[in-house]
Amino acid sequence: MFIRLIVLTLLISTEAFCQEIYKYKDESGKWVFTDKRPSDINDNEFESVEYKREVIESAPRVFSRNAGRMNILVADNPYHAPVEFLIKSSQLADGSNKYVVPAASQKDLYTSPQQIGPFRYRWRLGDPSASEHGHLYKFPVSSKFFHRITQGFNGSFSHSKRPNIYAVDIALPVGTDISAARDGVVIWVKDDYHMGGKNKYFLDKANYVKVLHEDGTYATYAHILIGTATVKPGDMVKAGDVLARSGSSGYSTGPHLHFAIRKNVGLKTVSIPFKFISDSGITYTP
Repeated sequence: MFIRLIVLTLLISTEAFCQEIYKYKDESGKWVFTDKRPSDINDNEFESVEYKREVIESAPRVFSRNAGRMNILVADNPYHAPVEFLIKSSQLADGSNKYVVPAASQKDLYTSPQQIGPFRYRWRLGDPSASEHGHLYKFPVSSKFFHRITQGFNGSFSHSKRPNIYAVDIALPVGTDISAARDGVVIWVKDDYHMGGKNKYFLDKANYVKVLHEDGTYATYAHILIGTATVKPGDMVKAGDVLARSGSSGYSTGPHLHFAIRKNVGLKTVSIPFKFISDSGITYTP
């Protein structure tokens, strides 16, 4: 019965932890992922695979530093995509200001001979000037079979809120290749979680790949299978390139791909409508 044992090692900063994940087929032939070792197997019935994924250590942040006699307020963006910051401080002319910091860079926001006083900030992924101009997207699945869209735009189950209003769910067998729908640069990869379910506990657990497009929008490919991402942040991808394999990680009732095009509007993440184009040139709204 037992197929494979995966030893998962996540590297976070200088610390690491290991987790053993068991993958096997049940009596009905369905794949099962669990952190509980089946009691009816012997040591020679499985193989061990070591999986390592480096995790970005820090999120975008704002801090102060000294440069000679000057004090500088700095925004740091470690991501491979622009980030917009909102800074609130009594030292700013209007009490607050917004700044866009390019990918993988720092930006000096405020310089003063006086000590930098208290400040607050928040940030959002994406440049607010991003503008989508009716680009047509390749179907994000590399498969010769037909696959059913189980939830479309404004779906009542989970597509009723701003980041997911214009999203689609595509039912897929576990392990189906997920491919880029458009050229871009990979800005985030998460494929370290093995479980899923229809419970609020799983809302922030889904694995995903995010790809930034030339116009500043980005695509989210969610619920991918643990350990299957074939790309990493900073990689350039072409439409049709395989990104990962389908799974059911996070808030999910079964194996599928959740696909959406998003951008930053007013420091809020919103999804935007899009159309697919088939290999034969037919365009359609999912």
